Amino acid sequence: MSRFIFHTSFLLYALTVSAQQPNKPRINTITAIPGDAPLSSPTCAASRAGYLETNGKKMTEAEIAKFVSSSLREGYILTIYPESKNGIFVNMECAKATPSHL
Repeated sequence: MSRFIFHTSFLLYALTVSAQQPNKPRINTITAIPGDAPLSSPTCAASRAGYLETNGKKMTEAEIAKFVSSSLREGYILTIYPESKNGIFVNMECAKATPSHL
């Protein structure tokens, strides 16, 4: 009889533990609104996205820095993803085309 109770309680424990799956939080988008006024008005016209490359070659750190600097001056909000086998993916959201959250 005690063996039956042991097996039954073990089975209930296993079912209870396996049925619990932790809910992991997921972040879809993070939007930061600058506190200060922009240095100049945005000159970009539309948002765009793609992989960073120059004529099929990976960009150097200096080329990436120049790209980021010029894109920010044009008014883009950049999201740069870690490098994958395809390269570095960049999402460029045009601040002029983005509705105000205030």
